[in-house]
Amino acid sequence: MNGHMFLLFLLLLFPSTVFALIINFSGGIITKLISEDATDETQLTLMTLSGVTAGQTPTCDLNPSQTEFWVKLDPSTAKYGVYLKAMPNLDFNTKSTYSLVVECTDGVSTTQETFTVNIDKNKSPTISNLHNYTTLETSTTSTGTLVFTAIATDPENDQLTFTMDCYVLSIIATCPYEIFDSGEIVTTSGFLGYSVGSYDLRITVADSHNNQIGPRSLTVTVTGLNTAPVIDNNIQSYVPVVLENSALGSSVYQVTITDPDVGDVHTYSATFTPSTASNYFSIDSSTGLVSTSTTTNIDYDTMSFSSCTAEVTVSDGSASDTKTLTINIANVFEAPSFAKTIYTLSGPEAAAGTSFGTPKYDVTDPDGDSVTYGVDCPTFNINPTTGEVTLSINYDRDDTSVASSVTCGVTVTDGTMTSTAVLEVLIYTINDNSPQFTQNSYEFHISPYDTIGTILGTVTATDADIGSHGVVSYNVRSGSFSGNFGIDTSGNLYLKTAVNDTIAGTTVSVLLRAYDEDGKRDHVNVDFVIQATTTTSITTTTDRNLTFFESSANVAWFSALMIILLGLGIFLAIEAYRSHIFFKICSSCNECKLPKRRKFDLHNDLDDSDEYEDRTPSPNPITPVSSTSADLGWSAWNNTDKTQNFSL
Repeated sequence: MNGHMFLLFLLLLFPSTVFALIINFSGGIITKLISEDATDETQLTLMTLSGVTAGQTPTCDLNPSQTEFWVKLDPSTAKYGVYLKAMPNLDFNTKSTYSLVVECTDGVSTTQETFTVNIDKNKSPTISNLHNYTTLETSTTSTGTLVFTAIATDPENDQLTFTMDCYVLSIIATCPYEIFDSGEIVTTSGFLGYSVGSYDLRITVADSHNNQIGPRSLTVTVTGLNTAPVIDNNIQSYVPVVLENSALGSSVYQVTITDPDVGDVHTYSATFTPSTASNYFSIDSSTGLVSTSTTTNIDYDTMSFSSCTAEVTVSDGSASDTKTLTINIANVFEAPSFAKTIYTLSGPEAAAGTSFGTPKYDVTDPDGDSVTYGVDCPTFNINPTTGEVTLSINYDRDDTSVASSVTCGVTVTDGTMTSTAVLEVLIYTINDNSPQFTQNSYEFHISPYDTIGTILGTVTATDADIGSHGVVSYNVRSGSFSGNFGIDTSGNLYLKTAVNDTIAGTTVSVLLRAYDEDGKRDHVNVDFVIQATTTTSITTTTDRNLTFFESSANVAWFSALMIILLGLGIFLAIEAYRSHIFFKICSSCNECKLPKRRKFDLHNDLDDSDEYEDRTPSPNPITPVSSTSADLGWSAWNNTDKTQNFSL
């Protein structure tokens, strides 16, 4: 205060004097604590400025500016204040302290002060009544029954969210409960048919800042559980057949159940379809035994159905189970009958119309009626009078999709009544196909340097027969070089004996045979094109076509040609040289006087200092003479000094 009075005194005494600005925060407080949950614009402090230059209007702002805070005039006090902006999205974990630099200026003087804002972290909610337990009674529990209310509070009164997982015997499970954000836990169904007596509900609560607490457990014990009885599934797979004229009250089917609740009393009932079936069948309500009527006889000829169903229900008074029982009614006649239930025939695969014979049916008819036969599968025909069985289609066992046996129903009827037996026909394969090569011919390129055992190529023959009939074997039948080649059981051709490289560039042929176990066969020609390789090493050389000089035949005739051409060249050179010497001697003769004998070295030409053989110089210059003036003779080569003697 004394400082302010002194400044005022100086201003009055020296009105034109400039003083430094001073920022004073309200109450001298330079720190503020605010919650990270703050959402509204809030005034954090007001500022009083002193030392303002006379006649100047000060302004204040944050330097640097802040996204969450600002400085502005308070309209009620005309003072600048520091404010928290609306919806600042403060997050303690991101930034817990802000140092706000407030800068004020009056146009003459500028000053700064720091105002610190600390962020108060949002507090987690709390649950006050968990861990806990509760009990439900089955008889008083239904969908929507309130099980428990979890009580949670939040220091900042944030919106709370509840989540819950259900465990049965420490294993997460689907349970008949749900929880609301009010903390209320309710059932989603009644407990009829439930067998689980205890549930562990694990509850978690979180606020809007995802501060959460939990899980906290609530154990729910269910009492008075009843397990529904269950009808055994056999009732749906077993179909009882009731014969016409069966005795009244005959047992048809005994319903069996399972129920873990010992002591429960069970009641059975059945609903029949068609409804008139209830005239012929009934169920014992206490034992579950289905029987024929005790009063109405089953007369197949007068009944409107030959099959019916019964929806059988068992109840323990609280829970029940229902399954369907099907009952067939069989007509009983004085019908012809087979001596056996199963007959067997066998034969080979064959064309349509082939007979498989006649089984020994031994059919009897108590009424002595004439009978006719029938068969119910399309593969065979049956003679209606004799019962002979023949193929109705071409049956090829070589087709792998065709079965090796066919089971048919064979019938015998007297025109009114029919009996049925089983006919099993076994069809075996025969060797009715020859092997066939997949190509009309083969060609393989090989090297004369291939080693014995080298695979040269592969041929393939197929046999449409199956089993051992379809196994194909191979051999090399003929050909000039058949001994050089072999073939294995897979059709791989290999080098059996090395070939001579003198046949490089030629083609040799062999004849192959493919045959099966019965000698059925096919033949094919195989051409081997003999090529040379760049090297005899089969491990480092890649087979390729020969270049011109890699062929020994080409080298032979080319060498001979070169020798001939060389000889011809030498001959022509000698003739040319002789002509040259002759011309020069003639042009150098003087009055046709020539040395009696001259020796010329083939490596040197004649010059103007010609000498006689005895080394005396020529007395006169040599002048040309006609070729008729002298007879020029040539001697043979001297093999010792490689010179040629000429005689004139």
